[in-house]
Amino acid sequence: MYRNVVVLLDGSELAERVLPHVTQVIRDRGSRVHLLSVLPLTKGIAPTVIDVHLPSVHVEQERAHVEQELTDYLRTVAGGLESVAADVQTAVRFGRPADEILAFVAEVDADLIAMSTHGRSGITRWVFGSVADRVLRGATCPVLLVQAAHAQLEAAYRRVLVPLDGSELAEQVIPYVKALIRPDRTFPLGEEREAFHVFLVTVLTTGLADHTVALMTSYPPGMQLATTALHQAEVQMRSYLRSVAAVLRERGAVVHVAVQQGAPADEILAYAAQIEADLISMTTHGFSGPSRWVYGNVAGKVLQGAHCPVLLVRPEFE
Repeated sequence: MYRNVVVLLDGSELAERVLPHVTQVIRDRGSRVHLLSVLPLTKGIAPTVIDVHLPSVHVEQERAHVEQELTDYLRTVAGGLESVAADVQTAVRFGRPADEILAFVAEVDADLIAMSTHGRSGITRWVFGSVADRVLRGATCPVLLVQAAHAQLEAAYRRVLVPLDGSELAEQVIPYVKALIRPDRTFPLGEEREAFHVFLVTVLTTGLADHTVALMTSYPPGMQLATTALHQAEVQMRSYLRSVAAVLRERGAVVHVAVQQGAPADEILAYAAQIEADLISMTTHGFSGPSRWVYGNVAGKVLQGAHCPVLLVRPEFE
């Protein structure tokens, strides 16, 4: 895992803020990194990093000029990754961005896509606009999204939050979290080894079903029944989370479990802030059905409200 990484760049400083996180993920893995830029087939479009004044000449000449300038830019960025990657490749594509990104990812057989959630396309466009939306829907490998507005110059994943709902689909994120736990990793001189903490959390909703139970029975017995059912669910989920925690502890992580009650996205974000999470890692599907975790209220709000990177893993269906 994390051996063949595609990094999306558009020439902006905001997009480059994903790079420290890529360094964190690939360090000591012997990974190959592909730096990719995609520009639409539209005349006059050039990355902000390129200061060019092009005459009104043939579109192909303009395209060749922009491609060369962008290639030079990517090669400069590549130089900063050579010390941590086994190989760094650069590529410039023209066409519909999402289509070209997905085609390139399949071509190189990537096992991770890394991108900033802000770039030239404007605030939130990378995540909630058509490009990133199609990348998230179409990518078969995990996607690491870094909030540029909150990104640090140096990244360290030592406190990872993993939301689980008790389903096997949601559990498919676990191998990717385990891969981040590297007890044998060598640290640069002067950097102390710190424990790797994993926070497993599930959120019990107290919604329509509970109110229905209460209304169908007399008060207070009805409310007592709903409370008892909620308590039993919490006990079961804590037991489930502890069983998952045992697997991660064997890898060398310090694991914490928590069961919250309320609106899932709100509780996940609040807990992430409470524990000062460096990363939220979750699958794109769970009990709530295909696409709901990413494009429904839960993951949409998590992506929108998180102040730390989010690693989305698309599970395989049997």
